[in-house]
Amino acid sequence: MANSLYKNFPDDNDKLERFVNGQVYLTPPKYFNDPWDFRLRSEPWTKELVKREIGNSLSPEELDEFYSKEASTAVFLEDEAGEQQKGLSELIGVVCLTEDPLNRLMWANYGNSHKGFVAEFRCTRFRSFEENGRSFPICTSPFGETDAVKVQYLPEHPDLKRDKSNMQEVVRTKHNLWGYENEWRVIESLKKATPHPKKAGYYLLWFKPGDLLRVIIGLQASDNVKFQLRQMLSHDEYSHVVKEEAFINPETRDLDTRPLPW
Repeated sequence: MANSLYKNFPDDNDKLERFVNGQVYLTPPKYFNDPWDFRLRSEPWTKELVKREIGNSLSPEELDEFYSKEASTAVFLEDEAGEQQKGLSELIGVVCLTEDPLNRLMWANYGNSHKGFVAEFRCTRFRSFEENGRSFPICTSPFGETDAVKVQYLPEHPDLKRDKSNMQEVVRTKHNLWGYENEWRVIESLKKATPHPKKAGYYLLWFKPGDLLRVIIGLQASDNVKFQLRQMLSHDEYSHVVKEEAFINPETRDLDTRPLPW
């Protein structure tokens, strides 16, 4: 793999303004387009676990009733998962990246029907991280020296162990319906991010100009997107950035890129 990853941007005025300012959104999970993402469902309670956690506050009869009518039910576990997502959204945010800058579904879904653009960022030290017998590819991202980790796609999301020993695995897993994204994610504490100056509850991470390697303008990019990016990339600190536009290759009918005459 080349030493870079990509991020799709829509033709959203605020996200464009942030990008031109050298920032990307660090998004709390509660704002994701997939409601299951970071909705961490824990493994089922056992009577022994319930007794250990709250047994001293209940009589044996009350404990049995609580377990049978609440703690052992799917509804209880799903409510817990919702609270997990809500709690994590107060603590962390995510920057989502991808391996393929020409994925047509990514352009359609995250590039607002090809009206946005893709940015290529430098990533370094590609390596593997081991946890509970599993190996996860990771790299050092351009956003504050925080690692990006490759997402794994499975037909069923793993349960979070009660001792949270597999937390890293669970937050790096998505349903295989999302496999086309080829996602890598940067997970960072909101305390290390910059609060959005105009939107409460949203946060930003900075990138250095030298870590931006290429910009690809979408097939249907608006004049405003083209103008703002051209202005940004005309500055000396971005003189190294490769400037391209997406087009439909007439020979293959695939999405392809070609140099911009800027």
